[in-house]
Amino acid sequence: MCPQAVGLIQKSCEENNIICSTISILDEITHKLKIKRYLSVPYALGYPLGQTNNFNQQKENIKKLLNLAIN
Repeated sequence: MCPQAVGLIQKSCEENNIICSTISILDEITHKLKIKRYLSVPYALGYPLGQTNNFNQQKENIKKLLNLAIN
């Protein structure tokens, strides 16, 4: 999904009091949209949770993302 579309959906949800968090691969788009809760990751497009078959890394990224939504 397009990073800008995800950011716009999140922004709309937040404006309607629906708490959510997203993963940002392209921080410049996230900054322009002024997103509140996002996890910035250094991975390539298409791999927002990390390396393929690296379950521990992916699980840790999901935990970080969920913590953003509850804190």
